[in-house]
Amino acid sequence: MAQEPALAIVGGGIAGLATALALGQRQINTVVFERADAFTEAGAGIGLGPNATRLLQAWGLGKALQAVACTPDSLLARDAIDGKVYGRLPMGQSFIDHYGAPYLTVHRADLHAMLLDAVVKQSSTELLLNHTLTDLLESEHNISLAFNNGANLYDSQAVMGADGLHSRVRHWVTGDDAPVATGHWAYRTLLRASDLPVALRSSQLGIWMGRHLHVVHYPVRSGDYINLVVLLESQAMQAQPGWDLQLSSAQIANDLQSALRGCCTPLQDLIHAASQWRAWCLFDRPVVQRPSQLAQRKLALLGDAAHPMLPYLAQGAGMALEDAACLALHWQRDDLSPEQRLAHYAKARWQRVAKVQQRAGRNSEIFHADGALRIARNAALRLAGARLMDMPWLYAA
Repeated sequence: MAQEPALAIVGGGIAGLATALALGQRQINTVVFERADAFTEAGAGIGLGPNATRLLQAWGLGKALQAVACTPDSLLARDAIDGKVYGRLPMGQSFIDHYGAPYLTVHRADLHAMLLDAVVKQSSTELLLNHTLTDLLESEHNISLAFNNGANLYDSQAVMGADGLHSRVRHWVTGDDAPVATGHWAYRTLLRASDLPVALRSSQLGIWMGRHLHVVHYPVRSGDYINLVVLLESQAMQAQPGWDLQLSSAQIANDLQSALRGCCTPLQDLIHAASQWRAWCLFDRPVVQRPSQLAQRKLALLGDAAHPMLPYLAQGAGMALEDAACLALHWQRDDLSPEQRLAHYAKARWQRVAKVQQRAGRNSEIFHADGALRIARNAALRLAGARLMDMPWLYAA
């Protein structure tokens, strides 16, 4: 019997490589098509909850992850105006004891490099650069992919779209329009920990909640750097796609000064410690409503291509890793056709990712609250901070 063609994965980011890794560990051959001329990852730091780190450990990446990641000892929730700590959630060993895996903070590029190295070593995946998808042609038995570089059509049993927020594969699955700008912006920077005053160095995951903004910081790269992100709302700024927008230093300084007006001195000092910022306009799509938005026929979507979400629950990468593990689990079923395997994957995932999308959106309202809602939020955190901040429904799954 002729060998079946490898599964096609469009996109060589975290979602695409995780999918190739998860499938490869089940002896399933894949080919990853990446439109760029190198496998690289933009962005800065990300958080990985126990639901994500548990998978990475199962894939044999525990040691590699620990070598570059950090384990925050606690999550501190502060009010950006008065600077007071209203909620504290023990993490570190407490999370390991409770969930069987740690909460880690890591640079996106380090996670991507780790996945890439593991995919290369398992030898079940072919990696192809400079391949931008232009067309998909479905037949009874296969699906063919066409690319802009003039390469021959590639035939596959199925296509996995892991090509991000502006996914090309998504067009053939849902027919959706372009993602919509939210009016939220992220200003990101990395600070060398040794350059900061002792008072600003921290092994904690910190969040400062203000009026129409919040600030997050945590260690990455073995604690050598602090990842600092200011997330603010601005309808006046013109929406632009991209992870690293080229805004003038004067504009960035003005945006941050306006957003942080009225915030406490310690937070102002932390922001002023940074001189280089990268801007990121946040786009979004509606919450997933049904399984068919994740898979149709011989096509499936994973990660941001399937369910983009605001970064207010720190689960973008986590959901992509979960998608990859779930898809690999269902693809190994010999009693199902390719279409049925993808349908089972979508049915297993859609409610989970929809809930995470909803919670991330709700957090934007809570974190950026003003007036009576801000007072109520702080009071609730003061009374039941750890219980409110912990998420067993998310981390234990």
